[in-house]
Amino acid sequence: MSAVWLSHRACEPLKTYLRQRGHTLRLIEDDPRFGPGVSSHADLRLCPVGGRPVFYEGVPLPRYPENAALCAVVLDGLLVHRPDITAPALRAACRALGFREISVRQGYAKCSCVVVDGGSLITSDPGIYAALSKEPGLSLLKIREGFVSLPGFPTGFLGGASGRVGDEIVFNGDVTAHPDYPAIRDFIRSRGLSVRSFPGIELCDIGSILETEE
Repeated sequence: MSAVWLSHRACEPLKTYLRQRGHTLRLIEDDPRFGPGVSSHADLRLCPVGGRPVFYEGVPLPRYPENAALCAVVLDGLLVHRPDITAPALRAACRALGFREISVRQGYAKCSCVVVDGGSLITSDPGIYAALSKEPGLSLLKIREGFVSLPGFPTGFLGGASGRVGDEIVFNGDVTAHPDYPAIRDFIRSRGLSVRSFPGIELCDIGSILETEE
């Protein structure tokens, strides 16, 4: 199957489900050098490009935006990121594949987006939505901000509480409790994918669920 990278703080039903599906879990442990509340977030530690992870190199700074050097959105042929903080290794990997770059102000770009496939995503970030709305061929769904917990912060992001694994978008908690759930469900299904969430568990931002080759 594949490797799935996620915080050790992910809910137990999610971890059990992924293991039962045959995936190898790569649990991210806390590293306080990335800052409180996000110290085990996978999307601060690696970014998949072409199915392979690009890892954080160097000494992280425990503050935003510098701790988000890898927290970029990778689509088909596009790198959506905040250029002043992006890790050189990530830009080099994307340039080697001929990607174009789209600049946004949001440092936590990946956390702000549910990447459904290489041409479609869901976001609550107005800046990312505005920037990508100018790109032909992309399918976007704008949702309301909030409704996702992140200990130590006023709110988390839906992208940070989810990820694509195989032919599903899986959530760390119960996405049906989100007020925009019908639109989220229909958008994901329109791309030929299914939704997997876990009833009764609060949606929590754990820094994304990232799949790579084994």
